[in-house]
Amino acid sequence: MADEPEDFSLGDANGAAPATPAPKPRRRDKLALLLSDWDLARTPDGGALAGIKHRGHREWMHVATKGFRNSLTVRFYLEHGAGLSGTALAETVALAEARALASGDVRQPWRRFAWQDGCIWLDLGGGDPAGERRAVRIAAEGWRIIPADDVPVAFLRAPDSLPLPEPAAAAASTGDLRTFVNVDSDDELALAWAWLVCAARPFAEGGAYPILLLHGEQGSGKSDAARYMQALLDPSTLTGRALPREERDLFISAANRHLVAFDNVSGIGDTFADCLCRIATGGGYSARALHTDSDESIFVTVRPMLVNGIPSTILGRPDLADRAISVELRPLRRRREQAEMRADYAAARPGLLGVLCDGLSAALRNLATTKLVDPPRMMDAATWAEAAAQGLGIESGRISAAWRANRGNADRAALEVDDVAQAVVALLAEEERERQAPEWKGSPQELYRKLTDHAGERVSRSNLWPKNPAGLGTKLRRIAPGLRSVHRIEMAHGKGGHDGTRWLSLRRL
Repeated sequence: MADEPEDFSLGDANGAAPATPAPKPRRRDKLALLLSDWDLARTPDGGALAGIKHRGHREWMHVATKGFRNSLTVRFYLEHGAGLSGTALAETVALAEARALASGDVRQPWRRFAWQDGCIWLDLGGGDPAGERRAVRIAAEGWRIIPADDVPVAFLRAPDSLPLPEPAAAAASTGDLRTFVNVDSDDELALAWAWLVCAARPFAEGGAYPILLLHGEQGSGKSDAARYMQALLDPSTLTGRALPREERDLFISAANRHLVAFDNVSGIGDTFADCLCRIATGGGYSARALHTDSDESIFVTVRPMLVNGIPSTILGRPDLADRAISVELRPLRRRREQAEMRADYAAARPGLLGVLCDGLSAALRNLATTKLVDPPRMMDAATWAEAAAQGLGIESGRISAAWRANRGNADRAALEVDDVAQAVVALLAEEERERQAPEWKGSPQELYRKLTDHAGERVSRSNLWPKNPAGLGTKLRRIAPGLRSVHRIEMAHGKGGHDGTRWLSLRRL
């Protein structure tokens, strides 16, 4: 029997045409599917944000970050069992950025503390996405814990950030902070709490933060106190860090966390002193973007800062001293093992955090009616702290009075270590003694020679002494507020005569 011819028909047994196989999805569609249930939004300054779905809540991050690229890579692997090539990853990031910038959803990102709907929000989560993501909503009428999936704020978290415990109501008092921050007087304790409530105040725009300077003799627990204060606001694995070497690095660090803390600072140059002032009161830094000729990388931020170091480091610079709260720690009477101290702090921290939340709630409730009769410098911050006093359990008026006294002590300490200020005081004392005149007047060149003579050769040859009359004028303008408040010496300047000769005067008020 001859072999039957093979059936090459495309039909099935009934003669029907086979089903056409579904076309494989294009790579572009696969990549777009990765972003299908992620929230993409733009920031007020034109950045791109992604809210990545994770265990029922959203993890917010900037699109142009390693964390976002890692999230894409992990998701693609879980769905397709393969890795993303560099080209595909770049394409997906570009698509996400385009969708975010074209989105009508504009969100303000925050670090640890946020301001939204007339309330302060405190993020309890750390940098690990698997960690706790609840938040505390602090309003004028009180505070409460909000579940992670109900938090409306776009919180960003640095990889080094650590979680905060759930605050406990009525579990601690303001005095309990003394166990970990070794202050001597009630005024200094009040100032420590004043800085905490000021540092916990978020600003959508504008605003200023006082800088906390912790100082004291060796053995007063300065480094430990700084760590405990930091852990109450914005805990991080980066504790005990030194000042960075570059101005750019300082602004990048400030942009990535709420609190900037530096340990064992023994000296600050003019450039970094100006940077700290700009960060405390809201400033920016710009530099040429990498691999470009015309684009700029811009960092604009306002952050609270904590510095542990030698007081003359800050107080010797009037521009920094104007923004600082100086808290001196006393020597430890009894040393304890680190493990014991950390265990005690872990037990006390929820209660201390509850006191902080009480203070913030009181500040929201009382700010509109709080008026300072004799406000110190950083008046807005001092008013906020005074408004929080009721919730902190501190009597009315103590914070503002302690703040004024602190600033006066800081001015005196700054002038005591300032060679130009000492020369000015000596010159005016000579005028009063020899000429019975409470004033000196002359040209900038004459004043430079007079002050240089009073300072002496050793001081005038140091790097800190002004090199010319113009440098002296800059220095005098910086120390003028301290001279006026401490020594009642006022400086004036102008032009006179037919040739417009410049003159300077120093006068006792």
